Amino acid sequence: MKRQTIVATIILLATVAFALAPLFRRNVDIPIPVHHALHAVMMAGAALAGILFAGSSARERRSGAAWLIVAIFAPVFAMLLMWPSEYSFFEMHPNGHVAEHLGLMFLALVAGYGGQRYANGIGWASGIGIVAMAVLGIWGYGVAPAITAPVVVAASASNAVVVPNVAHGSALFTQNCAVCHGVAGAGGEGPPLKNERARKTLAATEAWIKNPAPPMPKLYPTPLSAQDVADVAGYVETLR
Repeated sequence: MKRQTIVATIILLATVAFALAPLFRRNVDIPIPVHHALHAVMMAGAALAGILFAGSSARERRSGAAWLIVAIFAPVFAMLLMWPSEYSFFEMHPNGHVAEHLGLMFLALVAGYGGQRYANGIGWASGIGIVAMAVLGIWGYGVAPAITAPVVVAASASNAVVVPNVAHGSALFTQNCAVCHGVAGAGGEGPPLKNERARKTLAATEAWIKNPAPPMPKLYPTPLSAQDVADVAGYVETLR
């Protein structure tokens, strides 16, 4: 086995181990900009491995337009995997989160490999392009706008309108959540919840409380009702 292939294999295995992180940090809430930075590191490793695997197979002549198509469309599919509306789902489903990471890795790998197979140097261009999308995300792509106040629109006059009661939510948080997340969400055994609204929408926070990932306990539908969950979520959104 060529030395270059051995190096590529080591890089790829290290990147795979990095991609499995959500399985081991289920109670750690990472801000979206930091998450994008981690995606960038992961995809950079996979793209570099792809370039090294391809080696000089293209030599000085192009080896097929199919490889160019792969190099062009892999970054497009990677962008779709990083779509903002998917964040809440992946936060609540670590296995799905890992699948997303492996998908991003695969796309970065084929972007680097395919580009380099088409022509020397193209792999570097496509690899840098796919990593650049995640890097740009650090400065705003996919970050939910701040919520100034919870707004609920009733579908009809007969439907009950659930409006968060922040004062009640604060009391419930102290009784049920502060033991792990700390007073005012400062953090403890559980992750800090300050500025949570920069990571989750109000609806996503409610969904997380209703269906949390271990070791966070499931308190809905008992002892917390749907109104209680809305109140706690509304309170969490106010933490700075």
